Amino acid sequence: MVRECVPVVIAALCPGCSLLLDFSDSAAPHDAAIDAVYTQEQCDYKEPNDSTTEPAVVTASDMGPAAICAPAVMGGIEDHDYYKFTVATVPFTVGITFTNRPGGDLDIRVYEANGVLLGQSRGFGDSESVTCPGSSPACPSVQPGDFILEVFPAVSGSVNTYMLTIPN
Repeated sequence: MVRECVPVVIAALCPGCSLLLDFSDSAAPHDAAIDAVYTQEQCDYKEPNDSTTEPAVVTASDMGPAAICAPAVMGGIEDHDYYKFTVATVPFTVGITFTNRPGGDLDIRVYEANGVLLGQSRGFGDSESVTCPGSSPACPSVQPGDFILEVFPAVSGSVNTYMLTIPN
């Protein structure tokens, strides 16, 4: 079915007054930016990085911006980003910063290089971080070496941009 858009006239409070609203496609400002929380470039940051077995290698200078994107953008799969980083000294802190908004809460997990979970941060603020070793959130004593950071939606369907905080 094809619908034709036509201008709509709304009568005002006084006789003879009217307001013309044009909702047709020809009246839309085609140079306006898309109202999205992320760009395709942010979705593509360090991709592919979709598993603990194939994380993207990052250093302290790799900050992003990156994004957890909608499943439709990711081929129907919920987006999780994985980053491999190396630390020379412990303790270390790794994390993300973002602007928390409705539908935009993100969380993180930290793994040993072999995929064993060490700790996670599942707060509600504008940042998530884990310090190893640490107690809040818990992370056991570790030796210097390779680790993996996972960034994921706090609630299924959450999307947002974020910046990485990777230790030196």
